[in-house]
Formats: sequence, C-alpha cells, structure tokens
Amino acid sequence: MSELQRLLNDPRFRPGERLKQELGAVPEPGLGSVLRVVASMQEPAELTAPQMPPQTTRHASPQDWDALILRVQSAARQARVVEAQAREREERIEHVLERVREDINASNERARIAEMQARDVQVRAEAQVIAAEERVKAAEARARAAEERAQHAEEWLGRVQEAILAEFSDMTDQAAA
Repeated sequence: MSELQRLLNDPRFRPGERLKQELGAVPEPGLGSVLRVVASMQEPAELTAPQMPPQTTRHASPQDWDALILRVQSAARQARVVEAQAREREERIEHVLERVREDINASNERARIAEMQARDVQVRAEAQVIAAEERVKAAEARARAAEERAQHAEEWLGRVQEAILAEFSDMTDQAAA
C-alpha cells in the first residue's frame, strides 16, 4: 500500500473525523506525525538517484490527490485552531497573572498602610502612657504635699490646744470647784 493510500485511510484526517473533532471531541495528537509522513513521502524521491521503473510504480489517482489536499487543508485548519486556542489560553493566563499581580500589589499596599497605622497607634499609646505616668507622679507629689500640710496643721492644732488648755486651766479648775 502506498504512503498516500495510508494517509487517505488514516481516520485522523477523514473529513467526518474532522467534523467530530470540531464538534467538541478532543483532537488526537499527531498533526506533526502527518507532516513528517508527508515529508518522508518526498524525501525518498529526492534522496534516491535511480527512479523505479514506471511499470512498478503505482500512480495515484486525481481523487487520491484531492483527498490528500483536503486532508492537508484540514490539518492546516486544525493547526490554526490549536494555535488560536493556545493564544487564547495564553491571553487568559496573562490576564489572570495581571490580576494576581494587582491583587498582590493591593495587598502589599494594605499591609503597608496597616503597619503605618499600627505604628501610629503604638506611638500615641506610648505618649499617653508617658503622660499618664507623669500625671500619676504629679498627683502623688500633690498628695505627699497635702499630707505634709495636714500633718503640719495637726501639729499646730495640737500646740494651740495645749496652749489653750495651759492658759485656761486655772479657769476650768475654779469652775469645777
């Protein structure tokens, strides 16, 4: 059987099989192998110097060549479809990657802002703690001063009481008698 006949019988390149593939069936790999087969059909003719005698060579009919051309066209269409699908996937991936980059940048910016706010809150909290400690120290100092004044006043009141009692004790003794 000739190479051309094998190609014509290959189900991957039948127009009906092509229609099934276009309707959603997963295309079979092998486009590259078909191109290699077509290339290998041409190589022996180019590499071999003596040609086979015409009586032993089977000539392909015009229908065979037409079918081959249809299959080559079908393979080319399939290659274009696959290439378009690959470009579309690549564009979708690029779009997703761009969104991921944007999300990462936005997340980094939110994290940076949150860190700045946390630092601001920490600085304000530390300032408030320092101010509160100073107010506590001032209040303690005022309390000590008030206690000293109260103690001092009690001492003076005690002295005044003693002086009153000492000076007026004669009168109290006479009134009692």
